[in-house]
Amino acid sequence: MWFPYIATILAVVAYAHGYSSGAPPSTCQNMTPGHPASPQKSQSPYVITTSTKEVKAGHSMTVTISGKTANDTIRGLMVQARVGNKIVGTFDVDPKDPLITTMKCTADGDTVTHKSHDYSYDRQTVTLKWNAPADLNDVIVFRATIVLNGAVFWVGIESAPVKVKQ
Repeated sequence: MWFPYIATILAVVAYAHGYSSGAPPSTCQNMTPGHPASPQKSQSPYVITTSTKEVKAGHSMTVTISGKTANDTIRGLMVQARVGNKIVGTFDVDPKDPLITTMKCTADGDTVTHKSHDYSYDRQTVTLKWNAPADLNDVIVFRATIVLNGAVFWVGIESAPVKVKQ
């Protein structure tokens, strides 16, 4: 009699725990978290800025994600560089950073996600180093999902276009 209740509780705990340590691979394309809430429809209070509007293939650039006010902190995130729907390039992240890490969607390090949803690691700004592929000659945008808390998040935040040239 108690088995269905215990099984349900264990499933919910496992589901919630799975997302507390970064985005799962199943979210690589749509970048939508499996939170028990829908993405916000309001304008995002976060902006993605880049250190340059043009980068040479094989070189690096800086990408900064910031909340517009001190209350717009980042608890969770997923960030990719894309040409259309194709994920391109890789990120370098300090392994000691308590908030972020890289993950593999199509290649090692092509996506940045959070390590934990722990509020003590929340911050208003995250700065990333992105490495352009050596053979890319196209226009990219950085695309992000930003989580303020488990029930409040935005999907599909994009940077201004950046030209990657040979």
